[in-house]
Amino acid sequence: MTRDLPRNTGKGGVLGVLAIGLLVAGCRGGGEDTGATLPCEPCDACDTGGPDTGTPPDTGAPALLGCADCHVSEAAAEAGSAHRATLDDVAAELAEERAGQTPDEVLNGDDPEDCIACHAPTAVFAEGGMSESEALAYFFTTTDGAFSADTVAQNADDWPHVACEACHEAPDDHPAASPSLAWFDARAASYQPVSGSSALCGNCHGSEQFADTDHLTWDAWAASGHGDDQQDVADELAEERAGESPHEVVTGDDPEDCIACHAPTAVLAEGGMSEEAALAWFFTTTDGVFTADTAVRNGDAWPDVACTACHDPHSPDTPAYFNSSTRDYEAVAEPDALCGRCHGSLRFASTDHLSYDLRLGTEGIGVDDDQLMPGVSCVDCHMSTGEEDSFAAMTHGHAFQVVVEEDGGTTDACLGCHPTMDSQAVIAEFQAEFAALDATAAADVEAAEAALAGAGDAELLAKLEEARHDLALAEGDESGGFHNHDYAMALLQDAEDRAREILAAR
Repeated sequence: MTRDLPRNTGKGGVLGVLAIGLLVAGCRGGGEDTGATLPCEPCDACDTGGPDTGTPPDTGAPALLGCADCHVSEAAAEAGSAHRATLDDVAAELAEERAGQTPDEVLNGDDPEDCIACHAPTAVFAEGGMSESEALAYFFTTTDGAFSADTVAQNADDWPHVACEACHEAPDDHPAASPSLAWFDARAASYQPVSGSSALCGNCHGSEQFADTDHLTWDAWAASGHGDDQQDVADELAEERAGESPHEVVTGDDPEDCIACHAPTAVLAEGGMSEEAALAWFFTTTDGVFTADTAVRNGDAWPDVACTACHDPHSPDTPAYFNSSTRDYEAVAEPDALCGRCHGSLRFASTDHLSYDLRLGTEGIGVDDDQLMPGVSCVDCHMSTGEEDSFAAMTHGHAFQVVVEEDGGTTDACLGCHPTMDSQAVIAEFQAEFAALDATAAADVEAAEAALAGAGDAELLAKLEEARHDLALAEGDESGGFHNHDYAMALLQDAEDRAREILAAR
């Protein structure tokens, strides 16, 4: 069975977010039930034309379209997420920060905040339709028309939270036609198109709609390496993969799955494609192969490392890895395991991106295991949120920087544990030490390789393999020698020692 999936028509991700809610298991009627995750099409077996995966969950809120009747697993995941638990948060904020203000003053006063727009945009459909101001008054108690320290939620059964329809615009002929991603604008009670899944997130988790918001996760992501990496891939293809086809890049003698980490949701473009096809669609080829002139193309559809690459949109609270090969999410036990999929060998054992592995300090040969600061995770340093109301806090760490620039200062993750540390000086010192030893170790290993060309001495060849391995592990870290510094230096020293032993023997 097949159904055309929504097409990706803009920067930031995938329209349909994996056609989420359309990729489902089984069939509710007389059609074939494969037990696998498959697209569905209307058929005579279903009186509603949609799939079924079990008993619809109680989402605790009204559904305008009854999405949970067909999209059971998605609704169940969503029911346990923060998107479905927004009522008490709004009530608490109104009581703590908006006491004395009327609903209209909250929305349009000197310090406006549109609570309805992001916490429950379809709340304006309650009671047959109302304005955002009326919705605030309907769902939260007031005293003499103003919120107070005693404000609490009311009419909770009508509160929709962030409903399916807040992010998915279903056409009149759904399920024959698929929904598209769109942001429901509660102010106008109508949908606004979005350029992709990340841009959709940016309407509430960024400044796409409200320029003065303090929710800036999307803005930090967009300015980070995760949010702008297509040119990096084009440069690597042109410099290192000229003469290779997309198939050879992904599965050849020296494989590298660029899509898997640089834009995993790119496989959902144009209704869905393989990783190889995505390489060909997003980067120019000549006669089917990349060249020194390879450049980006279809850039408006390139998703970068989209929000939905690390967050299942129906269960966004817990990180999950979107596998571009299976087009499905993989749960991760802890955030570092998510980082390690691309900044380590957790998905690709032969990768040369080894920051995660070096941090563990366990994979060297001839070097004692050594982990600096065990218990400190990648996100403790690279997603530190700093003090309340800081830019780092407003972005929830999505600048992915150890030191985040703030107005009049910085948020420095190192200072949380080392308050007197001059972190920039220490980082520079560690990197300089690493660079100096790396230069001599690499040169010695190269000389040892030349000296053993064609040799059959098993003992010396074992020394060379050890030197190569330790050098590659140290250089595979992308911090320039700062991560697990002592262990990185020990790896380089061992590589240099083994190489010099070879040279002395030859």
